[in-house]
Amino acid sequence: MKWMRQKSFLKSFSGFTLVEVMTVIAIMGIMAATSISILIKAEPRARKAARELMGDMQMTRISAIKKNQDWAIVFHPATSTYYICSDRGSDNVWSTIIASNTIEKTVSFTNYGAGVQYGGGIATASMSGGAFGDGATYNSNVLTFNSRGTCSSGYVYIFYGDASYVVGTLSTGIVRIRRWSAGGWR
Repeated sequence: MKWMRQKSFLKSFSGFTLVEVMTVIAIMGIMAATSISILIKAEPRARKAARELMGDMQMTRISAIKKNQDWAIVFHPATSTYYICSDRGSDNVWSTIIASNTIEKTVSFTNYGAGVQYGGGIATASMSGGAFGDGATYNSNVLTFNSRGTCSSGYVYIFYGDASYVVGTLSTGIVRIRRWSAGGWR
């Protein structure tokens, strides 16, 4: 009888098996990997789009100098795209993007995932103090570099979630990028 009581006492303190522990650890690992990948991808989408735009602006400037002719980037905020053009086309207007324009590259913000778009996002002030407009402050949404590499100054605002970036040019052709942080562009 005493032996029977000891056996039932031991059964009530039995632990987890190795299989149960490993199963719980595997499930926790999968959950952690999934949540970390979601967090890692959120903010960098806007940064990646802004950096690619900055690189495309620099490449367009260099191409205009190298080819000794005007090149342009045409922004289409309504479709979240922009086009790099090396020719105005038969109508001699950059912004119409017709079949005769020579389009060197087309970029769609949807390539960075849903949500990346033109606009100020969480930013409460533009770089110039004016309005954000539709996300691009260039005249007719066209940034044109001439054969000397100079252009009109302006900005393009990009955001995703709580990450806001601005990419712009000075009249000298210098391209710069800023992020909205702590109530200002840094």
